[in-house]
Amino acid sequence: MNLIHISFAGPTRTITDAKGERWTFEMHYYCGPIVLNKSLDPVPTQPGERSPFWHAVTRWDQGGKRLNGIDCVWEEEPQPVLEHIAGKHYRVIG
Repeated sequence: MNLIHISFAGPTRTITDAKGERWTFEMHYYCGPIVLNKSLDPVPTQPGERSPFWHAVTRWDQGGKRLNGIDCVWEEEPQPVLEHIAGKHYRVIG
């Protein structure tokens, strides 16, 4: 008997958020990231919108989806250097 496995999800990846928590997820080509448990099944409740997971995945996606093996590599967006002019007025200097 031949068995066939059809996967509709993307490859399994891991990412570490800014707080140091490590997440395993699939990056589905249409639905986006789906967080997985240790058995690599989707968790019944996905992270809430304020979870640091979403910030990390968003920065990883916007940064070109760089990988180190299956680990996602992401960086914080550089913050502009501002010079205070007066009151609420600032100038971007770098």
